[in-house]
This record gives sequence, C-alpha cells and structure tokens, in this order.
Amino acid sequence: MAYHGFLSPLKRGLYELPHPPSVLEIGIDRAVTFFTLATFLVRTKEEFSITGIDVLVQEQVQIMVQHLDRTEKQAVNLVEDNSLNVLPKLVEAGVTFDLILVDGDHNYHTVKQELNYLDKISRPHTIVIVDDYSGRWSDRDLFYSERPGYENVKCATPHVDTEKHGVKSAVDEWLAANERWSGAKELPGEPIVLRQNQKFTR
Repeated sequence: MAYHGFLSPLKRGLYELPHPPSVLEIGIDRAVTFFTLATFLVRTKEEFSITGIDVLVQEQVQIMVQHLDRTEKQAVNLVEDNSLNVLPKLVEAGVTFDLILVDGDHNYHTVKQELNYLDKISRPHTIVIVDDYSGRWSDRDLFYSERPGYENVKCATPHVDTEKHGVKSAVDEWLAANERWSGAKELPGEPIVLRQNQKFTR
C-alpha cells in the first residue's frame, strides 16, 4: 500500500529520532512508500538504514534505489525473499527497527508468523503499521503465490488452509496473547497501528 495521508507524520517521527533511524517494510510492491521514505532520509539524515522485503522486487524499484544519491552511512537495502525466511535471520543478528510496515501476504497464516517476530526486532518506542486490517483482506486470505505474475516466484508462500482467515484475525489473536502491545485504528484507511504499552516497555 502507498500510505498516502500519513507519510508526513511518519517522516516527522523519523526525523525527530535522536539516533540513526532504522526502517523495515515488508511487502514493497511498486515501492511508493519505500522510495518516499528512503528519499526523505537521504535528504535529512546523515546516517540511517531502510530495508524492504518482497518476494519479487520489481526491476523499476531496483533502478530507483540504484539512482539514490547516498553515502556509505545511508543504507538502502532491497531483499528479494519471503519475510518468513528473512525475519528469523534479523532476529538472530539482533537487528531492531524504529518503524516497521507490514504489507506483504494478506493472510492469517503469514501475518500471524510475521507478528511473532515483532517483539524481537522492535525497540520500546517502535511503531508497527499493519495494512489491510480493516480492508478487503480483513477476514479473507490472499496469497501472492496465487496471483498472476507470481507463478514462478519460488519463495512465495504457497496457499495454506487455516481455520481462521484474514489480517484482522491474525492481529487480534496476536494482541490478545501479547499484553505488552496494543493496537489502535488511529490512521485513515485500512491499517492498524501497534505500539508497546508504556508500562511494559523495557
């Protein structure tokens, strides 16, 4: 999703951080949000890291990133792989993020597993935005492996039958099991914002 309407507060939040910002976007598609944030950070921060994960990184996205005029301290990373392969590696490496955007496969099976890594890749102040919480994939599943153009993408998750369906079911179940986190529909459109409750922050 292109997060139109609330990119400004996201950019402001990253700008105000007292340390080099670190951003993770799962599911970049045409990279509208990814490139907007990367360009902003290149212009405003001497040092930062932004990572985009997608099962299929489009050629035009790669070209856009290659043409960003950045320094060695300004890391812009594209990872063509399944988030369920990448997230465990980030946990193992001890990598954490200030902002995490979750907009990959829109199904219960994938989102529930992605959320299970959140606590380990977050900082106390980290903001997590999960798209499609109240949209058309709220209570039904979409697997990119079943979409036209993804037939030969080997790292895309094959369809998995589950009793529950949709992004909302995965988020609600995860929040119920993780009391240190809370969710709020404070943004326009389909996303939900997840934050750690202040009394639980470490």
